[in-house]
Amino acid sequence: MFLVSFSSLITRARTSSTILNAVARLVELPSTALTHISLSWLSWSSQAMWASEKWLKYIKRILISVTNHKSLLALLFILVSWTTITIFQNASKLQSRPKLPICHHRNITTKSSCPEAPLCPVVSAAETKLRIKEIMEKLNQLLPPRPFTDVNTTTSAKHSTATILNPRDTYCRGDQLDILLEVRDHLGRRKEYGGDFLRARMSSQDLKAGASGKVTDFNNGTYLVSFTLFWEGQVSLSLLLMHPSEGASALWRARNQGYDKIIFMGHFNNGTSQVLSECGLTVNTSVDLCQYLDARDQEVFYCVRPQKISCHALTHMYSKNKEVSYLSKQEMSLFERPNIGVEIMENFNMISVSKCSTLKSVDLHESGKFENELAVDLDKNINIWWQKHSYPLIGSYTYSIKEIEYIARAVDRTGGGKNTIIVISLGQHFRPFPIDLFIRRILNIYKAVQRLLLRSPDTTVIIKTENTRDMYSDVERFSDFHGYIQYLTLKGLFQDVNVSIIDAWDITIAYGTNNVHPPEYVVRSQINILLNYIC
Repeated sequence: MFLVSFSSLITRARTSSTILNAVARLVELPSTALTHISLSWLSWSSQAMWASEKWLKYIKRILISVTNHKSLLALLFILVSWTTITIFQNASKLQSRPKLPICHHRNITTKSSCPEAPLCPVVSAAETKLRIKEIMEKLNQLLPPRPFTDVNTTTSAKHSTATILNPRDTYCRGDQLDILLEVRDHLGRRKEYGGDFLRARMSSQDLKAGASGKVTDFNNGTYLVSFTLFWEGQVSLSLLLMHPSEGASALWRARNQGYDKIIFMGHFNNGTSQVLSECGLTVNTSVDLCQYLDARDQEVFYCVRPQKISCHALTHMYSKNKEVSYLSKQEMSLFERPNIGVEIMENFNMISVSKCSTLKSVDLHESGKFENELAVDLDKNINIWWQKHSYPLIGSYTYSIKEIEYIARAVDRTGGGKNTIIVISLGQHFRPFPIDLFIRRILNIYKAVQRLLLRSPDTTVIIKTENTRDMYSDVERFSDFHGYIQYLTLKGLFQDVNVSIIDAWDITIAYGTNNVHPPEYVVRSQINILLNYIC
């Protein structure tokens, strides 16, 4: 009976005076008899005195004044009531806390449901719009308007001339072949502006290989077309006039003129049947629309809202071309099949490419194992220098230490620059020793590379990881387990530095060589990756 009465009273009693009256009714005491208790309780509650020492003193003082069981009931009721009110207050605070917004990937609304909050996009829609405008302005500078009144004034592949600069009977692998292109119109007149859409390609029928050429537009009717001769043998050259500058300009204008070249049709599920409705990136209509908005990135798609069907009922989509064109009849003639991809170098002979390497080794008059190596190509102004890293170097052969140098020191004395390439490789000689030696060495190299890139950020730095080796030979000293730990350490440390990685560990696993000095074809694969980084 006491619990029922207490519950019903507490539901209605939310202030201290009401609770005192409720206590008086339960214990049949006048409310004034509880004055000394209520004043003390209210003071303590307002000051949030949760400290255990004051709590015990308070209880002790109250218990001394208790003379009968009714007073004890009053005390218990006060304690339970105070605890209940505290819980109610905390619950109210929790319920009153504002909820954080949630930015959905797909909002089906008429506007964004994502308010201003830390979870919402950091970059505003206005900033994104400004960035898009800046990029568009740069593209428009590259593609200025080229109106024309007569097709004969447009670029002609037949009348344009391509000339090999500094021609030779035989070229060497790795040479650059340059071609000067002068474009003319169909009347044979020299063009005074650029903008033609060209495609340069070289190929080898025997090797089933091909590579693109680089086209440089001088914006005065002349172009430089450059090919790097990657392989030996007979090489064919091709230079296609895909579109004249007038056609490229027309395509650029037409593309940015409207979103209505493609029609999207959405399938809305209406129970057992489907309703089709027009959709698009923009929909030019005044009817009610479903807006499918990515609130974070401000990407949006629209559909005409079907009658009495929810926007959430969209399940499928297909598209079709719309019979619309922003090109004039004269412009359309430039895109007829015979006028697209016309060969300019139709009468060019094949180019003969030989190995003929001019890289020569220089005798440094050193003796012993691990001697420094130097190779030079005076024609191309290429110097290749190889040097050993400092201690530890493991081997039964005697080697000179007169010019031994730590890699970090060698990096520090390198000026760097866009024509400097540094390749660093170490690992095998560190395997027999505690890992802290390797970590210290790698850290020093890491710091030296950071200093190099700070003073010469255009320097190319390449890290080659170590090879796998024989699985059964001297496992305690040279196990690939030790190599794998070093591999992880090396890659983890350099992951935030602007260096390239030749993953020899991965390559030798893929080939399954298990040889510290892998076969030539494996080394060739590693060198090919090196050349991809520097060419």
